[in-house]
Amino acid sequence: MNNKKIEGIQCTQCNAPLSLHGGGHKIKSLTCQYCGTVMDAHNDFKVLAQFSEQQKPANSPLSMGMQGRIKGIHFTVIGIIEWYSEGSQWIDYQIFSSTHGYAWLVHDRGHWIFLRRTRHLPSKSLWSISLLQSFTAQERKFRLYERFNAQITYVVGELTWIARVGDQTQLAEAIAPPYIFSEERSDKETEFYFGEYIDALEIESEFGADKKYPASKMHPLKPYQSKVIAPLAKAAKPFAWLSLFVSLLIIFFMHGNTVDVQLVTTENINNEKVQLTYEFPVKKTKQLIILQLDTHSAGDLFDFLIKKKNSTRPLLQLGSNNTKGSEKNTTFIIKKKITSVRSQFNVTKAGVYQLSFIEKKTNITQNKFISKVKIKIKEGYVSAYYFTLLLIFSLLIIFVAYLFRLSFESARWRASGVGS
Repeated sequence: MNNKKIEGIQCTQCNAPLSLHGGGHKIKSLTCQYCGTVMDAHNDFKVLAQFSEQQKPANSPLSMGMQGRIKGIHFTVIGIIEWYSEGSQWIDYQIFSSTHGYAWLVHDRGHWIFLRRTRHLPSKSLWSISLLQSFTAQERKFRLYERFNAQITYVVGELTWIARVGDQTQLAEAIAPPYIFSEERSDKETEFYFGEYIDALEIESEFGADKKYPASKMHPLKPYQSKVIAPLAKAAKPFAWLSLFVSLLIIFFMHGNTVDVQLVTTENINNEKVQLTYEFPVKKTKQLIILQLDTHSAGDLFDFLIKKKNSTRPLLQLGSNNTKGSEKNTTFIIKKKITSVRSQFNVTKAGVYQLSFIEKKTNITQNKFISKVKIKIKEGYVSAYYFTLLLIFSLLIIFVAYLFRLSFESARWRASGVGS
């Protein structure tokens, strides 16, 4: 940091030595930091006003002559103004660059805003619209945040306008975080400013700003930040699209081929009475088989058993008291309802398989139920189960991130006195 003093004069009121920090030809006033005298920079520093009672701001992280870079541009602090409005105070630092001219660096409750005057007029007057109403400026869409009156409570250094303690102005500020567009008007003129939120670490690093002023939790221009949920949501978006695409692809194009089912004569298995047995062929052993039974209450009277033809070992048994598979590498998911049973499983060997209805021990006449059972079997089915879970999980993360962001934005606008 280079704090080299460019030039110095004596205050024309108290003769105190004052440093000039190279403010350029547009500087109109110089205010003494010792006696508060306001001098005309274009008329041999003639006294314009004096405010010896002004008190130096207690929360100023920067001082006159400090230098640093903002967006790669070298600036020097040449003037300081403290403002007061409805219980709050903030400081405007007039900064100057020999290559890019004048700007303002605003310190507000520990937050920093880089502000420059603009000649671009807004699409609507900020004094004719209501809070939250939008307009365009600087090729961006802004929403009016607040309007208020402000008064100068302290001024020192070189300024591009004549500022005195007690001077008042009207301000209208609109935001499109991290950007701000403001209109400032007084009895003499109206000015427009365009600015951007600057991270405090950048100002502390570049200008050597005092770090003892902690930032408030909320500021109108503070960008939404999340160290965990926002990055997770960002990472979840491609997974959500991928899982949605794959799930739809499976549903519409990989739902399996219907298998012909043939009724076989009634027989006995393991000394249990089998009411009916059906046979169906299986050709694809590396993909799932779907079995759908619309039982119409027959599930209360029968267990269902699947085995390979001419084998005594059950592949899959579905019943009221057990659901199990004995075939190696067999996986299955069972969904039971009052009137239906749905199972998905696979087999390790191709061939003919049998589906049997095994009579439970009951005194109820059963034949009238068994005749109503509808059987549907598909092979070559690809399950979208895990992709659906991934989709649900991804959407849940994205939704939670949205709620966090919504809560943050609601707090932002509540600070202006309106709801979001």
